[in-house]
Amino acid sequence: MSWLSKLIASEGRSRADRAFDERRRAADTLSLAELDPSHSILELEPGKGWFSGLLLELINPLGSLVVQQPAELDGFFGKEARKRIERSANSNARYSAASWETLDSDGHSIDRVVWLQGPHELWFTPQPGVSFGKPSKVFAEIARVLKPGGKFLLIDNLAPPGVDQASAGALHRSVPNELSALVEETGLRLEHEDRDWICDTNDPLDIPTYDPKVHLKTRQFAQVFMK
Repeated sequence: MSWLSKLIASEGRSRADRAFDERRRAADTLSLAELDPSHSILELEPGKGWFSGLLLELINPLGSLVVQQPAELDGFFGKEARKRIERSANSNARYSAASWETLDSDGHSIDRVVWLQGPHELWFTPQPGVSFGKPSKVFAEIARVLKPGGKFLLIDNLAPPGVDQASAGALHRSVPNELSALVEETGLRLEHEDRDWICDTNDPLDIPTYDPKVHLKTRQFAQVFMK
């Protein structure tokens, strides 16, 4: 059994977490990011912490994990990801509720930034006056904290053809070419893209991702950038 298979099969992971592994391509996601146990990793928007649990199993004493989710998202996800980190016996992991416009890491300190099903939040306004960050500032922060040669993996829900990112954000989706253009403005380079990352689904693309017809069954794309 490979180290990756052993990681996913770890007894430290719950049955509930394992139920998402195939649907969300757990092993493929870890491989795509080229994650190593000794890496310093920053995970943005952990949601309820499914991937955070995998990362906690992954990092060894030489590695580290920062999980960052603005407090304003607690209303959507609760504090499950925070509790995972706080309950963890791994002293190299910590949780931050700071804004994504100010990432909780030093410059040139992170090997991998991972953002799964989340960049669209930058175009989502849950209520007047509440924003999760200006896209240009957030992507610039990601570039700031990455080490030279570091990588940024994003996976997001695919938007329908012909819409711009502002319209896609309202559907909790993203337009791949708009995201890549914004990220590359920071100096990061698009190294890999898969617009069919998750495509075996009847997602019509033009409805919000929280609609029961597509919830947890959306089409998704993946992009990897290098500094």
